[in-house]
Amino acid sequence: MTEAGRRETHKRSTREALAEAALRRFAVDGYDETSVDAIAADAGVSARTFFRYFATKDEVLDMGREERQAQLRARIRELRAGDSGLDGLDVVRAALVELARGFESDRERVQLRQRAAAASPVLRGRLYDTFASWEHVVARELGGDAAARTLAAVGFAVFRAATATWVADGGSLPELVERGFAVLG
Repeated sequence: MTEAGRRETHKRSTREALAEAALRRFAVDGYDETSVDAIAADAGVSARTFFRYFATKDEVLDMGREERQAQLRARIRELRAGDSGLDGLDVVRAALVELARGFESDRERVQLRQRAAAASPVLRGRLYDTFASWEHVVARELGGDAAARTLAAVGFAVFRAATATWVADGGSLPELVERGFAVLG
């Protein structure tokens, strides 16, 4: 591995360690009671290092949002390209099932995030903002009109319900998303 590759790997692992430490602290101590110093200490770094990776402590909830949204945009474009024969809801379903596959290995982190948000209005607002940004991405890729916004909202309602079931009961998130869309008919 090159020096640049090692640096990137180290950065990624430090970011993940900080996010994990923050989520654990939020879930146990509460968001408001958790200091950046405590998060940094749990991750084995300084508070200054924390701020190299996150502007604020609530940013740890993003779970790779920008990268995942880029993948979601690409998947929607791929599904809409050519003559796929898929209608708008089928495109949203296929894209969100693929998104769900990307979260499969993160169940514990999602559980921690949900538990932390349940105890904090600030974090619930951050989660709302996160889901709104996901919906916006999907709606924009579908054309941005009222129908596109509706399809995106319905899709993420299914995704949120499937995620709640997955966090509580386990199973396969992609399958739960599929079952949620099946309920729609």
